[in-house]
Amino acid sequence: MPAHHSPLPTAANTQLERAIILQLLRTDHRERWSDKQIERAISDFKPEAIQKAIVRLEAGGVICCLDEFIGASRCAQYLDSLELISI
Repeated sequence: MPAHHSPLPTAANTQLERAIILQLLRTDHRERWSDKQIERAISDFKPEAIQKAIVRLEAGGVICCLDEFIGASRCAQYLDSLELISI
């Protein structure tokens, strides 16, 4: 049986996912964001694209979704504290 592979991310998807993570890791904002706050902060992308990116990031364990709020996973926060996540 062939291995199941996820499609490679496009440059736009990668850029959007990075933008979401960087927003969630900001130190000048509370830890959890609503979908609408993310959409306002990243207005260069359509809300539908942002929602799809959120689903991908949650499936990958990079973010956690609780009710209507989104936050960086503990792993993403730890990597950020090690300064492995940067612009």
